[in-house]
Amino acid sequence: MERILKRSLLFLVLLSLYMSGCAKDIVTGKTTLNYYKLENEPKLGQQVLLQQEKALKNKKKEVNSEKNKAELEKLRRVVANIAAVSHYPDFPYEVYLADVDVVNAWCAPGGKMMVYEGLWDPKKGLVEKGNVDQYAAVMAHEMAHANARHVTESISRNMTIMMVGAAVQTAVAAGGYQEGSDLFGQIFSQGMDIFVPSYSRKNEFEADELGFFYMAKAGYDPRVAVELWKKAAKKKKDMASIFASHPTSGERARHLHKMLPKAMEFYEAAKKEGKPN
Repeated sequence: MERILKRSLLFLVLLSLYMSGCAKDIVTGKTTLNYYKLENEPKLGQQVLLQQEKALKNKKKEVNSEKNKAELEKLRRVVANIAAVSHYPDFPYEVYLADVDVVNAWCAPGGKMMVYEGLWDPKKGLVEKGNVDQYAAVMAHEMAHANARHVTESISRNMTIMMVGAAVQTAVAAGGYQEGSDLFGQIFSQGMDIFVPSYSRKNEFEADELGFFYMAKAGYDPRVAVELWKKAAKKKKDMASIFASHPTSGERARHLHKMLPKAMEFYEAAKKEGKPN
């Protein structure tokens, strides 16, 4: 009898938490499970950023160095313009640029972003240094992940699975950060731990589409995004690349190309308004 009561109580706890975490996402329009309050997401993002800064500092790698000042300013301007047309323009978006030869960029929950200068490396990079439309294609995609709340949704799903264990109450009380830490996998590159967010293919396609329209509404040429992924399709996959764990780059280019007419409408309207500012 005692065992049955315990199981019943656990079931009620799980059901209550599940129901309290289900809501319609205003960005994707789908019903999602998310135990995080929107206003708490920047705190999680700040923790992720601090961990990365600490790892880079331990390896004597600079963040926001003087040599990359010009590119950092361009990235900040691009992000500010995209943020203004995003679903959550009030997120505390911040861009950090690390002197690391890795082809990657990411946006943590709440809008904290890290870009590695390898993104525009002449040999293995994905974008051309100084090309703001290409910067917009990459950053809009990463910002879309934050707006769609993909990380905290994944954490919530993991927490639900963990709730069958004895640590459920502790996990919920702690906000699930520890349980979600594995969502930001790490790769070995030049002896450093570099964060690489892990998303499902569905998440990636959602971010592709959402970011595609964000950049167009902000006045950046969406055709550039299509060409960018065509370019990526020609490159070899490697664990240090922004497209390593994503859907195939050719697949992404085809997906975006289908939506190009609609994106161009947003782009042309934005140009009439004088965007980007």
